[in-house]
Amino acid sequence: MTTLAGTLATRPPYRLRTPRLLLRCMEPSDAALRKDAVDSSGAFLEQFFPLTPEGRMSLDAHAAQIRKLRGSFDLDQDRAHGAFEPETGRMLGEGGLLKRAGIEALEIAYWFRHDATGQGLATEMASALVKTAFEFDKVKRLDLFCAPDNERSAAMARRLGFTFEGRLRDRQLAPHHPRGDLLSFTLLASEYPQTRAHQLPLEAFDFLGRRIA
Repeated sequence: MTTLAGTLATRPPYRLRTPRLLLRCMEPSDAALRKDAVDSSGAFLEQFFPLTPEGRMSLDAHAAQIRKLRGSFDLDQDRAHGAFEPETGRMLGEGGLLKRAGIEALEIAYWFRHDATGQGLATEMASALVKTAFEFDKVKRLDLFCAPDNERSAAMARRLGFTFEGRLRDRQLAPHHPRGDLLSFTLLASEYPQTRAHQLPLEAFDFLGRRIA
């Protein structure tokens, strides 16, 4: 018989530690940190957080998004981790593992604040999510999509070991996404052992703070 403790132990990590980052499920108190990360990045993140007639997203709007993301995480659906500096608590970015990729597959998505780029931190965050997908979720395939003009994301995909599969025409993956062409990248479980993510030191903890082997 499966015990409750056994069931809980198989749940995905709520907190991840890499050499330089803390990735965790977000909380309501993170709304101000998230707003600062987005606002300080200006036009750099406008493809992810487009301006509204009122200007940049309000604190309440960020809180509402975090509430939705947290609910999805708690229901073992899409999982969005905030990425933070362990020493200061400053929010650096956000990375997600999405379940719209099909059976035994996930999609990785991410954004990172502008003043923290160029230090390898975004690659470290994405590598932690790649490692989580293959070692905890046991996926057979991980997908990554980006706009054709998003050269940073395309370069990130290649650094992580993803293979470019082609340009998908006239796609819209979610209601809040703009419609247009997308570049499609994939990483297979058989390819994962040769990636930098496989070598990344990573500690994982469940929602009770217990370390997951």
